[in-house]
Amino acid sequence: MQANQVYIDALKNKGIVIHKIKDKWVELNRVSTRKAVLADSLFLRFMDESITRIGGKFSKDFIILKFDYDAEYKINGGEPQKIKKDNLRTYYYTNGVTFTSEVKDTKKRKQAKEEERCHPIHYKMLMRSPGKAKDGECVFIREDLHHKAINFLTMGLYDLMDEQAKQNPDKIFKIVELSAYLTLTTASANGYIRIPWNRILVVPDEEVYSKPQKSVIVSNKSVPYTYEEKEFFIHFDDFHIEELINKKGFTFDKDKAINENLKYIEKTKEALKDNGIRWNGNYGHSEITKKEEIRQECDAKYVSDERVKNILWDGMGLIDESIFPKNMNGFIYCRSHFFKSCLFRGNIQEFFRDYCAENGIDYNSFTTEKIDLFGRKLSLSNIDVVITDKSLKWLKFVDVMGGTQKEAFKFYKNYMKEHDNWFTIVKTAHPSKWGDMQLMAYQMNNSLPTTDEEILSRIAGDSVDYIKELKKTTDTAYLQYLNQKKNNFNINEVMLALVKWNSDFRRTAFFRDKKTKDISKLKNEYFKQGRLLQNGDNLTVMGNPIALLMKAVGANPLDEGIFEMETDAIQCYTARFKDGARMAAFRSPHNSPNNILHFHNVYSDKLSKYFANLGRNVIVINMIGTDVQARASGMDEDTDFVYTTNQPDLAELARKAYINYPTIINGVAEKGNSSYHFRLEDFAQMDNQIAAAQQSIGTSTDIAQLALSYYYDEGMDEGIDGEELKKCFVILSVIGQISIDLAKKEFDIDVVNEINRIKRLLCMSGKDIPEFFANTKKSRNNKEFEENKIRSMNCPMDIIARNIDSRVVGQAMGVTRLPISKFLNNNIRGKGNKYKWKKFIEASEVYNRSIKYIEQHKTQYTKNSYIDLKMDCMSHFLNCTNNNLDQETVMLLVKYAFSNNNSDVCQTILNFLYMNNRDKFLNCFVKK
Repeated sequence: MQANQVYIDALKNKGIVIHKIKDKWVELNRVSTRKAVLADSLFLRFMDESITRIGGKFSKDFIILKFDYDAEYKINGGEPQKIKKDNLRTYYYTNGVTFTSEVKDTKKRKQAKEEERCHPIHYKMLMRSPGKAKDGECVFIREDLHHKAINFLTMGLYDLMDEQAKQNPDKIFKIVELSAYLTLTTASANGYIRIPWNRILVVPDEEVYSKPQKSVIVSNKSVPYTYEEKEFFIHFDDFHIEELINKKGFTFDKDKAINENLKYIEKTKEALKDNGIRWNGNYGHSEITKKEEIRQECDAKYVSDERVKNILWDGMGLIDESIFPKNMNGFIYCRSHFFKSCLFRGNIQEFFRDYCAENGIDYNSFTTEKIDLFGRKLSLSNIDVVITDKSLKWLKFVDVMGGTQKEAFKFYKNYMKEHDNWFTIVKTAHPSKWGDMQLMAYQMNNSLPTTDEEILSRIAGDSVDYIKELKKTTDTAYLQYLNQKKNNFNINEVMLALVKWNSDFRRTAFFRDKKTKDISKLKNEYFKQGRLLQNGDNLTVMGNPIALLMKAVGANPLDEGIFEMETDAIQCYTARFKDGARMAAFRSPHNSPNNILHFHNVYSDKLSKYFANLGRNVIVINMIGTDVQARASGMDEDTDFVYTTNQPDLAELARKAYINYPTIINGVAEKGNSSYHFRLEDFAQMDNQIAAAQQSIGTSTDIAQLALSYYYDEGMDEGIDGEELKKCFVILSVIGQISIDLAKKEFDIDVVNEINRIKRLLCMSGKDIPEFFANTKKSRNNKEFEENKIRSMNCPMDIIARNIDSRVVGQAMGVTRLPISKFLNNNIRGKGNKYKWKKFIEASEVYNRSIKYIEQHKTQYTKNSYIDLKMDCMSHFLNCTNNNLDQETVMLLVKYAFSNNNSDVCQTILNFLYMNNRDKFLNCFVKK
């Protein structure tokens, strides 16, 4: 729910309240709410016994507040008042929120009185909603559950910090890091695994540098900034002002305050603001004054001797095959208390035995006291998992957990043991839904360093050929497409079943219309907008695993000897492509040709032996002596992935980009010390800054795409603004990185100001909008641009879109269309059950409205929450309808679905009938 609505709703006891929506003043009838999903997680399992559920699943113990809008309102027709969204966050973080849900506390009929079934609950701020910092969401919990919840999430660090803050209110705390990592146990679970800490070896990670190379360093510099500010001066001596504030219970006169029981305030704007008095322009005047301040701006400097740093195993680890879950593939991404690590499967113990045999070491007596980060004497033969310090987020709080790493580890180990050493498995490897193909993104295509139409035509070739195959009258490719894209929420499986039931169903207008719409959507909303199909996939990144095993036995990891250095490529290994393959790779966020990776696939006997089961969706990248992490915008190895393809033109363009567009180094300074105290006001200030900055992730990408488009359209390096435009998308690449990292650390740059500065530059302002960009923003964000400002440019994406238009013309090839009535089974007659029929249709309409709302707000949910909400709608539909429908009622519903006026619910009705009454549904059609 929106915080501004909650605030305004609470004012209704003061009179008639109206609030502002855009340019209109309206009454707030009720606070708009929607259900949110708390997915299965370590946190939810811990809290399970304390949570009160209503009707099995629903609970009022949690609410989520969004801080998207200011609260603008009038009470009883008075002066407009306004509280900014940042101040709303501060207010609710500090005071909590009291809210009365419309959902009844119980469904028992005996409790007939409404006030006994819906009562106000007071909530306290618990955490920034996981993964939703950019949307400004925050989870609040019922007050009496807060202490239990917050101390589970923080392993008791919350109470320890709170006690230290009471003793020393001026002490600075790492609340940015605390807020970022306390949500790790709330991660949605795909499974769980228990691993005792005496079977986990922890080694320090390795920082490795490349040889001196060409790079472009983006750093911040101090720049004097002059700006004009309009300031309003109130005429405090005007007697009308005294009269007006008297009506609100205030006065500027001390004697009057005593005699007339008014509150005395000083004649300052701050005093008016602090007492909730908003002023208009009737009693004062405005002056424009020039002001100066020192701001931080980014600059890009090209150098030839930069040594680029990689952190070899940043966020990854290794897990032995003996304990790797049978139903998982390649890796398991695990989270627990202040812990996250992508654990790749491998024959760890086999390596240890081989190493000991080759070096004359007794395998059974080998211990790790000189290797383990905490000096633990672990037996090599008992180690199931190897990780580095980068997976242990609690190391940032050693000062609170005992003062030394060893003491802090004891604290952590005991806490984990108390909770049975459970880890959530968040994700594992999975192949593309497009078979051997995978979709690119327009950001990748528009960064390709070419405007050669023949090259770009070949790059679009697989997508064009795919559409041409779909259009064929045999429908073979289209039926395969339906099978690849089927799920519980579309009608694809129904279509396939009906074609299998009667192959002539392909000739119905219903089938042909769906095929035409699907192909049109693929062409216009996918391929023309840069989501091109290529032979490739999203491959999860793994860094030098043999080196990590060598580190685990005390050997020098830099002597791994698996990969070699190349001048125009980075060596890697993946079973997805053949030995010797050349590949292009891209990691999101992707803003520049300087981010394009060129890989050379090199098979290795050691990798094949000890990591035989990594599968086709993992890529081992050489981190030793390369620039890969910086080039991939600060990539790490805790499930970061790269889109990788061996399409020849893309691979060659990637090679050229690797040579001609130097790797970008993020040299923007981090703030040395946090500036936050352990106060709720500081938590609010922090989250306000993060929410504002996180919006910049998408904005920086958008502005970078415009800079790239102008760069190519104006002749690349030969263009009049070529160098300046290059500097723009280089800086924006770093701004994108910083915007993401602001949820965990602070930098000496205001990303919002920096983006706005770049937008105002002469090389960027006042120019047309590339056609692909306008179309993409319209279809995905419903954003409109002026028609006379949109132009098809000489940039890669617009060239590709024009090429697809010229090669894919017309609709799918013609087939004589047959009416659906010819396929209905006329032997089924009867009135059916009108009550069940009507209830099924009503449930379909409710389901459609709910799904439409979820789709419209899709970007507000995590992937798992999005699916869970849709599944919840499906469950609600099934609960509202009787699955035991007779044949005649099923036929009535089928006929209703296919009638001309019911296209809005047609697919929903058919899908659920097929799902729950399959035999009766198919029997409604003539079998062939």
